[in-house]
Amino acid sequence: MPQTVKLATARELAAAGSVRETLLIGQCGGYTVRFKVGTGERVLATKEGSQRLFTGIDAAARVLRDIGIARYQVDASGLSPNVANPRRRPDRAAALRQTHEDAAYLAFLQGRAEAGRRDPVRYTDEQVNERMKALRAGRG
Repeated sequence: MPQTVKLATARELAAAGSVRETLLIGQCGGYTVRFKVGTGERVLATKEGSQRLFTGIDAAARVLRDIGIARYQVDASGLSPNVANPRRRPDRAAALRQTHEDAAYLAFLQGRAEAGRRDPVRYTDEQVNERMKALRAGRG
């Protein structure tokens, strides 16, 4: 198995002209990027160090273009497009739903705060303290 290389290092290798050849290798679930550097090969890795898997050629091409590589070869012989995407994240739907609920609640609170600011009735600290004493005493 070839060594892995993170994106920042791949960018430095490309800028230095050390990358001789770049291959997009099709496999189960997508494409990996393999660089031929010197006499060895390196595979683009995630931040965690595992092989980075791109679901499509377009996504891989964008990353390669960002690091300064415009020419590459594609080997799709090992691609299995009918296999379910192992990177699918069903928890993201729940997280997105929660984000929308939070945004709706924030909008509600902001509306209430704005209504409070527009309310012409203002109470002094003394009036509020008297009202609280009355409520505690049961005269509310």
